[in-house]
Amino acid sequence: MRIVLINILLILELFAINFPKYFSADFVQKIYSDNNTLTYKGKIYTDSKHVFWKYTYPNEKEIWINDKVYVYEPDLLQVTISKKPEFNLFNALNKAKKINSKEYEAVVDNKKVYFVFDNTLKKVWYTDDVGNKVVIIFNNQSDKNIKSSIFKPNFPKDIDIIYQN
Repeated sequence: MRIVLINILLILELFAINFPKYFSADFVQKIYSDNNTLTYKGKIYTDSKHVFWKYTYPNEKEIWINDKVYVYEPDLLQVTISKKPEFNLFNALNKAKKINSKEYEAVVDNKKVYFVFDNTLKKVWYTDDVGNKVVIIFNNQSDKNIKSSIFKPNFPKDIDIIYQN
């Protein structure tokens, strides 16, 4: 029985990514569409339940994903609030299967999501709902504790709030 359990754990280790409880990094996100490329830059903070994306280029934008999704766009003086998506980076990473020494693949909502993981998350790529290739590269990664306050939406009270289903 013990040998079976050890073999199962070894097999799981081969396929699953051992992702830390906390993860923060600088990111560059590129969206490839036909002959166009859009580039975004910023910082990501995440724990096993929450995500905060802080975009700094080309425009400022802040996205909190916890019980709902809050997208704050300072230039537009508005926040859009919608329900939480089914996709979760941690769930995708936990479902990922190793396809070579550093690359993994997960199927989420019938879509393939790919990861490069080499002691930490380096890159994610997938094709979005409209056929664009999305590539996110992470740099300056850290697994240090993140204050829970960063995951609480923080935006001015006197702006427009848009609710989406």
